[in-house]
Amino acid sequence: MLRIPKLLLPLLSLSLLACSFLKDSVEDATWQDLGCDTTQKVSTLAIYDMVHPFYETDTFLQLNIKPTAIYVATVGVRQEVEMTAYKLDSLNQITAIPNPAGTIGVTPTWVEQAYLGALIHTPHYLYDRWTRILENDRAIFLAKRDSIKTIMAEKHSSIKVISDLRSIANQRKYLSRKRTASPVSMHNFGLAADFAIFRGHRISNTLANYKPLDTLTAQYGLTWGGNFVGFMDPGHIQYFKNGATLVQKYPVLRFEFEPYREFYLNTVEKAVKAGRINRVVDTADLLTLLNELRRNQPCACGKIKKQINTNTLEKVKVLLQTTPYNSLNDIVLIGDLSHQTLSLVSAKGIITLELGKWR
Repeated sequence: MLRIPKLLLPLLSLSLLACSFLKDSVEDATWQDLGCDTTQKVSTLAIYDMVHPFYETDTFLQLNIKPTAIYVATVGVRQEVEMTAYKLDSLNQITAIPNPAGTIGVTPTWVEQAYLGALIHTPHYLYDRWTRILENDRAIFLAKRDSIKTIMAEKHSSIKVISDLRSIANQRKYLSRKRTASPVSMHNFGLAADFAIFRGHRISNTLANYKPLDTLTAQYGLTWGGNFVGFMDPGHIQYFKNGATLVQKYPVLRFEFEPYREFYLNTVEKAVKAGRINRVVDTADLLTLLNELRRNQPCACGKIKKQINTNTLEKVKVLLQTTPYNSLNDIVLIGDLSHQTLSLVSAKGIITLELGKWR
């Protein structure tokens, strides 16, 4: 049964209009998702706002398209059009496509280019997408990791690093096999490593052998997996305490965690119902931070089906005629501020979502 916190009762009359998916509410739980309020109008759209609703979502993945270019058009209330476009070259690099005449050119930052590129290219490691901000942290982490390994080897000469960078594909595989508790790991960003102490050809699972990592990681300012609550990982060390501390330092990385919000919410909700919130504090902290970063920002509601305005679509199509746009292979994102919609146009059809603001 849905329980609405008292502070939200005044909003109850808006719930039929707003895209909210509160479940069993907990009073004053900052990790909860208050949803996308489609009764609030959006006046501007950033690249993030247009890409994020489709990145790593079932809606996009089920289209099973592999676009070679992405065009992003924002149609203002006066019908002015801002446009930017990027394509994937033969070296899997994201390069700009000249804007068509009659549009307001937009030059995305490298971070916005990374967002755009995420819909047309998946790097092997997430670290590859974010090297510019993470390479220094990774270098520091690797130096500390190797120092710890050297110290551990004084007693356990067979110790090896058996896992460092990890692909998202492998992360999903480990999650399905319950070998990890999260869909996104510090391994994906190159900021974690797994040690293994061997006895012959077999890995030792004796906790006492890895216990020195507790003190060593503390000395080097790292986090030991043996202290994880709910999912002990004694051979694991990482640079940041948890996902929340990583995103706190680099807010742009919320882009990689947001697609799994529903997973995190389910994890915390189950723990709350079982009276074990202490086992998911890190996840609750991550959700709280994600909520803070997106509050009052534009959102696109996937629960309310809309249709793109015909005039808006035709206007953008005319502009695309002067570009290398290929309707069979490319995708177009259209943010329509007049009609408060966001659309993804591809060879498989058009998906249109209603705009609003995050509560």
